[in-house]
Amino acid sequence: MTPSGRTAPHAEDGFALIEVLVSALILAIVAAGVMALLQATTRSAATERRHAEAYAIAQEDQARMRSMRLSSLNRLEQTRPVTLDGNEFTVESKGVFIDNTKGQPSACTSGETSADYVRITSTVDWPDGNAPVTIQSIVSPSNGSLDPNHGTLVITTKNAAGEALPTVGLSATGAGSFSGTTDSTGCANFTDLPAGNYEVTPNTSGGLVDVHGESGAAQKTSVIAAGTNTLPLQFDYGATLPLRFEYRVGSLNEFKPAKVDAAYVFNVLMNPAHAYWTTGKTRQEEIVATPIFPFTSPDTVYAGACEVNNPKSGEGVGSVTLEPGKTAPTMTLKVPALELTVKNGSTALKGATVKITDEECKVNGSYLTREYTTESAGHQSSANNGVAEYGLPYGKYEICASSSISGTNRRVRVSGLKVQNYSSATTQSIDLSSGEKNKTC
Repeated sequence: MTPSGRTAPHAEDGFALIEVLVSALILAIVAAGVMALLQATTRSAATERRHAEAYAIAQEDQARMRSMRLSSLNRLEQTRPVTLDGNEFTVESKGVFIDNTKGQPSACTSGETSADYVRITSTVDWPDGNAPVTIQSIVSPSNGSLDPNHGTLVITTKNAAGEALPTVGLSATGAGSFSGTTDSTGCANFTDLPAGNYEVTPNTSGGLVDVHGESGAAQKTSVIAAGTNTLPLQFDYGATLPLRFEYRVGSLNEFKPAKVDAAYVFNVLMNPAHAYWTTGKTRQEEIVATPIFPFTSPDTVYAGACEVNNPKSGEGVGSVTLEPGKTAPTMTLKVPALELTVKNGSTALKGATVKITDEECKVNGSYLTREYTTESAGHQSSANNGVAEYGLPYGKYEICASSSISGTNRRVRVSGLKVQNYSSATTQSIDLSSGEKNKTC
């Protein structure tokens, strides 16, 4: 107690103010905590409300799918928007036949015949949702509802290295029709299809080609009643191989560029092999063979349009392993030469028609014939003032030459001529003065 007549010490002047400030700070902290709790409670309530709404939408989607036919549920994949109380949701609906022995869709293995029930899945998501709501259930086919004349087709897609190729689009027509896409394992399972023959067309856009170097080529297959058939397919990005050919005439070790119109690419995993032609099937000094399926084993390459043009060994055949989507270095190979001379008596005949037919190579059902004219020295060329073109694919040929001699058409044929020598040219002289009258090639 302060004695009468004395004032309080100056050190105690602001104590009451400090107490007020501390009390205000404590009150603010408590208020902030209460506000945060209210906000968290509000957010939690909103999340729970969205979750409840999503669950209700998923249940409604399950009921909708249960009312659908089994044929509509099989391979069902739908995505649609749904609005409820002003909130936007995304609903994904799926249906797939399940093998009861595995609890999974029928495997990509021939002989799996079971299609016991349909698993239907409803997944509902919404903006800012932490986890979508998913409901699964099964629909059991009633006794006899699955046609015993139907079956399953399993399609697998792999690349050249044997790895799974996902997201390949597939469609088919035939005894029935279907479409779908291979999954992450490169498998597409099509159940409950009418038995019979089908043509399956793959969507191989983006540079994918099959083992024959073709894109989007239809594949023939079939569906077996009450069984499963498997169609294995291979696709990869096509490779490119530039090719040049050369020949030798005479005893000099001098090779000259050959003009050819086709090159043959063969692999033991390719059946049949593939002929690559120049643009317009004209004879050129370079062929760009593309697209070629990039097998992991080497390809055999040689000039010509048929397997019979394969020299089997030596300078005329090459081997190369190609990489997916890449262009290989230019390969140069040899071809044998035919030095043909067309005469009128002892005089070289310019402008005569020459047709050289490969007696063992058929293209589109007809023996392949190459047409020439003779230049000033009587040799075969693309023009009567052009350069002699001696190079030919390895093979056996028929030669037909014709021209007008003193106003009369004359023709000479020579068959069974083997053009198979790389060290020097095969020579053939034709005298039209003694040829068949009134005949042309």
